[in-house]
Amino acid sequence: MTSHSPVHRVAIVGTGTIGASWATHYLVRGFDVTATDPSPTAEAALRSYVAAAWDAAASIGLAPGASQERLGFTADLRQAVADADFVQENAPERPELKVKLFADLDDATPPDSIIASSSSGITMSEIQAGCRRPERTVIGHPFNPPHIVPLVEVVGGTKTAPATVRDAMAFYASIGKKPIHLKKELPGHVANRIQAALYREVVYLVKEGVLDVADSDDAVSWGPGLRWGVMGPHLLWHLGGGEGGIQHFMDTLMPRMVDFWKDLGTPEFTPELAETIVSGVLREANGRSVDELAAGRDAMLSALLAVRAQHDTAGSASAVTVPHDQERLFVLEASGGGRLFSVNSDGSDKNVLVTGCRIPDGVAVDAAAGHVYWTNMGIPPENDGSIERVDLDGGNRTTIVPDGVTHTPKQLHFEASDRKLYWCDREGMRVMRCDLDGSGVETLVQTGEGDDDRRDETKWCVGVAVDPVGGHLYWTQKGPSDAGLGRILRAGIDLPAGQTAAGRDDIEVLFDGLPEPIDLELDLDGHMLYWTDRGDPPRGNTVNRSPMDPPGGQWTSEILLTHLMEGIGIALDPDGRHMYATDLGGSVYAAGLDGSGRKEILAAQGNLTGIARAVLP
Repeated sequence: MTSHSPVHRVAIVGTGTIGASWATHYLVRGFDVTATDPSPTAEAALRSYVAAAWDAAASIGLAPGASQERLGFTADLRQAVADADFVQENAPERPELKVKLFADLDDATPPDSIIASSSSGITMSEIQAGCRRPERTVIGHPFNPPHIVPLVEVVGGTKTAPATVRDAMAFYASIGKKPIHLKKELPGHVANRIQAALYREVVYLVKEGVLDVADSDDAVSWGPGLRWGVMGPHLLWHLGGGEGGIQHFMDTLMPRMVDFWKDLGTPEFTPELAETIVSGVLREANGRSVDELAAGRDAMLSALLAVRAQHDTAGSASAVTVPHDQERLFVLEASGGGRLFSVNSDGSDKNVLVTGCRIPDGVAVDAAAGHVYWTNMGIPPENDGSIERVDLDGGNRTTIVPDGVTHTPKQLHFEASDRKLYWCDREGMRVMRCDLDGSGVETLVQTGEGDDDRRDETKWCVGVAVDPVGGHLYWTQKGPSDAGLGRILRAGIDLPAGQTAAGRDDIEVLFDGLPEPIDLELDLDGHMLYWTDRGDPPRGNTVNRSPMDPPGGQWTSEILLTHLMEGIGIALDPDGRHMYATDLGGSVYAAGLDGSGRKEILAAQGNLTGIARAVLP
């Protein structure tokens, strides 16, 4: 399993327009950035670009501590990347240059860092050909300018590890980008191919004299371009189908569009046609410089993004209204050195309680006693997981379950009825519990034993929930990433008399064939089971629920939230009819228990894992 470092330091290799824009974005997001470029004028040009672009980038999202002073520069490539956690390469689009450059980067960077290329057309399979560790290389192609436009196309090469793609996706999402995962490599990736297809028809229409250059630009920017800034073409056609939606569109309108395809042009691009376009563009620019036009573009893009963010946050008129008097959410961040922080349930008043956690994953709160508990996964091969506790204000930090008693502890549940902590131990292949001081550690379920079983990810236990009324213990076994082998199971809370954790006969499989189920929560009043799934869409990257006692014993589920960026944590407020969820992309969401009124109450918070809710005394 590939393991990458949390990202604190970013290296920018190549500081032309794209590299300088990337540098601006990373700085605004609060990272230490070291840039390198062989040009003797590169540093001055880079710092000038960052200064000019800073206000526009900062208006979209300025992280605490962000500063232009955190930009370093060196012409020495090896020095620039020696301590980088993430490298963003932006060299010229020449295959032989990139192959050599990536081999050098692979040799000079820490082995647990990710090396991403902004390449707009060359595939990663070609670029990574000279690397000794190609599994950590990936395409992270932005749309220009990266400090404004969120889109990043992420695609691996034939030798790229799936974990690298997932970690790159999560990292880009955590810094405010909109990453999309290309499942296959192809020259030009996706967005540029879409642009090229549109531009081919625009050029054809100009060549045929249907439109002049200015009118062809207006036809795009004042028509479909406005709509594409809000929704993509598939969802727009769903609206275009009226009450019948996309099905009606496909049945009645799509055949007409297919007929249009036959008439689309393939113009011969001649010098005369090029001159027509050049002359038309210069007339349209009307004396405005490239820098002036770019500034106007960026200002309008920033305004559009602000409107979109406001719309996404506000939701619809029926969006859930989240109360926050004395209600706090406790959230774990696995990146950024490992942090536990709390916020009001509307996302306000963030307070970092603890730093220096070792890949924290599960969190639980005993509000009456004034304690917050969390699990540290540690480094999985080293069997050094632990559980810690602090007071509600972050004081009196104490380790209650020391290193090695549990292998890789994941979701944590505080059960008030028996005053115990329950958790799943992933590589330990166990469901466990202990007293609140860490004593009395027990194994309740054992799904495997030894290194051979440990390599079988279907045996990995991840999420846990307890029903003290029904006497049941629920847990997830996630299976390999996106393999569709995930399961949700339950058994009695206590071991049956005379049986062992490895041989108990009361285990029920409630769901199997799930993409990758992670954390669990129970609404005992509503008799509902909730869980997150970080696997592939459409069933993955979701929040789901199911009745705990389904009619006829037929377990069925419904999807409540979609389009999470690898959903992990979930917490419920049954009395207030709310739920909260986190994802590795760095967002915290609030919604009704039925999924209605979804709100993003926090964004770009790093790689978020567990979440717990408490009403403080």
